[in-house]
Amino acid sequence: MAFDKVKTILNQLTHEHKILLRKSEELEKELEQNFSTETIDKVLKFIEEDVGEHARVEEEDLDKAIEEAGITEFDIEALNFGHRTLDEIAEHIKYVASLYKKGKKEYMGKDIKTELIKSVKLFFSTLKDHFTEEEHFFFPDILKYDLERFE
Repeated sequence: MAFDKVKTILNQLTHEHKILLRKSEELEKELEQNFSTETIDKVLKFIEEDVGEHARVEEEDLDKAIEEAGITEFDIEALNFGHRTLDEIAEHIKYVASLYKKGKKEYMGKDIKTELIKSVKLFFSTLKDHFTEEEHFFFPDILKYDLERFE
């Protein structure tokens, strides 16, 4: 049944939220305690690969499953908007990291290490807020369409 596929994907995404948040907390702590090019690379890899794949599943797989289940009232773009915000912060982190790797000490008059840590913290707190929004608003909103069919 098409709606079961939607529920399965939502359960998978919710489970991944916990894993991604735990890893983001570990990386944030590591960045603060052991600021290095290696740690920055770990953060960038996590953002690009782990968070990127998670967003892809939401934007592509979930969207397709919602469509197959005949849920036409849910606006997937509302969910994707949060991804664009995260993408913008990630681009800033990549840019500042590239300056740091070139040996720059400052970014717009501020210490570059401080700017990188601040930006990574912003990304991770925005990620947490986005996951909360999905779990408390978007995902229940998607699931309500199954309940409405039996009313």
